[in-house]
Amino acid sequence: MKIRLALLFLFYFLTLNGVLYPQVQNQRMQFKEQKPALELPKHIFNKIEEGITLKEIDKFSQFFSSQTYLSLPNTAPNYYSSNQVFYILQDYFRIYKPVNFRFLTINEKSDNPYASGYYKFEFRGIRGTAQIYIALKLVGNTWKISQITIN
Repeated sequence: MKIRLALLFLFYFLTLNGVLYPQVQNQRMQFKEQKPALELPKHIFNKIEEGITLKEIDKFSQFFSSQTYLSLPNTAPNYYSSNQVFYILQDYFRIYKPVNFRFLTINEKSDNPYASGYYKFEFRGIRGTAQIYIALKLVGNTWKISQITIN
């Protein structure tokens, strides 16, 4: 009886650890490898800062959500698709050329990370300043930009 119990225990131990069925172990390893690494909000905010400074929206456009709230001066605030946000921001920064931009406040610890800072720009030879606010939300396994406000 003890031998039978020991053999039964050994059989379960080996099958659960994938020794007798290595394909189970391979499937477990493949599943672990498929999980995408979650990009930290701080890294996303750094990419946004770099993209705005260099007037290169494509540096952070992969983080636009499918419906991003966009509010710019002299335009009606609205929800736009990621494609629309890309072209609207590209046009905006072509007109209001960034001279300097830096986030002053970054809250990355909450469920809804956000950052805000001041953006110095040049418009028709005249320099100006605007405040930028950007919020993120978790969509599936990735952080996406849910709101961009420039005042």
